[in-house]
Amino acid sequence: MIRRGLLLPMVLICLIAPAATTAQTPTTTASVAAWAFDTPRTLGRDSGVIRGLATALDDHGYAHTSYLRASEFMAEASHSALIVQGVTHAGDRYERRLWQGEPSAGPTAITARSGRIIVAATLDGQVRLWESRDSGVTWGEVESPIPASVAQLAILPDGRAVLALLTRTGMQFTLTIATETSAGSGTWLLANPLPSSASTVLTVWQRDDVRTDQAGLPQLVIAQGRAGGVQLVITQNGTTWQPQTIASTTPHALALSAVGGRLVVVHEQYGERVLWLASSTVREDWQVTRLSTPSSVIVEANPLLHDPQTNTVMLLTTCRFPDRLFGSYRAQLCLSRVGADDLHTAGAWESQWAEPWTPIAMAQPHTAQAGAVVVTHGMQAHVAWVGQFIPSDFLHINATQAGFVTTSEAMATTGRIPALARLDAP
Repeated sequence: MIRRGLLLPMVLICLIAPAATTAQTPTTTASVAAWAFDTPRTLGRDSGVIRGLATALDDHGYAHTSYLRASEFMAEASHSALIVQGVTHAGDRYERRLWQGEPSAGPTAITARSGRIIVAATLDGQVRLWESRDSGVTWGEVESPIPASVAQLAILPDGRAVLALLTRTGMQFTLTIATETSAGSGTWLLANPLPSSASTVLTVWQRDDVRTDQAGLPQLVIAQGRAGGVQLVITQNGTTWQPQTIASTTPHALALSAVGGRLVVVHEQYGERVLWLASSTVREDWQVTRLSTPSSVIVEANPLLHDPQTNTVMLLTTCRFPDRLFGSYRAQLCLSRVGADDLHTAGAWESQWAEPWTPIAMAQPHTAQAGAVVVTHGMQAHVAWVGQFIPSDFLHINATQAGFVTTSEAMATTGRIPALARLDAP
């Protein structure tokens, strides 16, 4: 389908399009087809909601995804399920329902390496864990080393699992890092290297050993939000942890990535249209930059993508366009790019966000869209997101539907980082 005022490349899925508008019409370039080698595809669809999407790439570059889905009517969810899906080492796709029960709004987390996959989900306020040791063919639930309310995961190159767990005491959350004593042993070495914090914002970054430009960075970094910034710990071996702090503002979400030999933290400022970007070699002080975004950009903390061949840094985010009556929007993924030398030049980023917004179209628009989940392996970027089709067009409300049922759709695509960096400027 071709929408008036918008030409999408044929590699993208056609739009489900209501009435067209010329306001803030996105532009594309012919070279967009050069990187979209994996056409966006549906991971899962539900006549309800999909939440807590998480994705990991294993050492073969295969994607494994976990999420919670539930039926929904008039904003009331029921009949939840925890889903995990991906590709085995044999190249076969799998999908498993690990749990089902009453609704839970908690997040999920996933990690994968050498045929071992671990999934965590917060259900009824408690972290529960599942594991596969045959690249997703069979699954079993495993016991968490301590009771916790939030989890993030990693698997070290020697096969040991690392769990970053937040335990609540009153209004404070304490980070406990549990590292396996040996691969698959199920026995854990516990550490509490950071002071407690009121923030449940937690993320993990692991060095990509395929990327030689990351060789000088730590093996693993775990970051937690705190009042007025970010606190983090770094390790080379999973047992000795070095704490650091970043002074910025209290984060709403966190993303960790690397640009060459620098670790980069991107986080949102809650309630403001602001992103904060901090970078360091972790052996020096953190350089911090504040980035303001316009109303057409949905402020998100996403990891940066770096192409060392062109020394280009890229950010995937979500942008929105007025497309319906009564203030409704459609949303899609968009791409921003600056030279690595301009990483901390606020104007270099902000000049690309000047309205009218002109993105590189990456996916089919939805009525509403949750933020993208971006993971990388070598020169490959895997992007997953949740789109929603909300029947909120008042012209179509009737007594039976009443516009209260939401349909969610988990989507994914894969792109080559060097090809993204070489796109013609929008």
